[in-house]
Amino acid sequence: MAVSEEKLRENFARNLTHYRKALGLTQSELAERLSYSDKSISKWERGDGLPDLTVTVQLAEIFGLTANDLLAEKPRRKLMTTRNKIIITILSIGLAWLVATILFFLFELILPNVYNWWLLYIYAIPISAIVGIVFSCIWWKKIHIFASISALIWSVAFCIMLTVNSLVNQPKIHLIFIVAAVLQILTVLWFLIKKQ
Repeated sequence: MAVSEEKLRENFARNLTHYRKALGLTQSELAERLSYSDKSISKWERGDGLPDLTVTVQLAEIFGLTANDLLAEKPRRKLMTTRNKIIITILSIGLAWLVATILFFLFELILPNVYNWWLLYIYAIPISAIVGIVFSCIWWKKIHIFASISALIWSVAFCIMLTVNSLVNQPKIHLIFIVAAVLQILTVLWFLIKKQ
């Protein structure tokens, strides 16, 4: 069954208003993000017209939705606010540190003086970076992904160096940072290529 243009304008107006308010944006702030006037936003929210397809896609990206969500009969889901995204990311990283703390406690209790169990906290750093990569890919921009990958590269090199030094005295283990530097350069080049 075909939906009339009037019904699409009505749905779009209701959804645009709902999602804009859910993000806590004024019409002017949303218009600024789109490089449009607030009069256009007001017109769309009154149902007096529809934006073109490229603007609809831009709006969907701002809200973290699809264009279909903006044209749906009613708002389908609540928006994930930036504040909630940050809290979820921090809680997930905190979970890695909680696991490191529990393991440290258990190993120190069961096998004290067998190994440098404090290294478990160092191992939590690359795990935190992996969590950062996952959430950066889901919610954040490329710069956040780049920063998380860089943190992973250098923290893994640091973990390898400390682990090897704690097991055997290897005077040249610091050369692992040359490998990390090469990986960092490759990461920079990869992001430059992807940007183009």
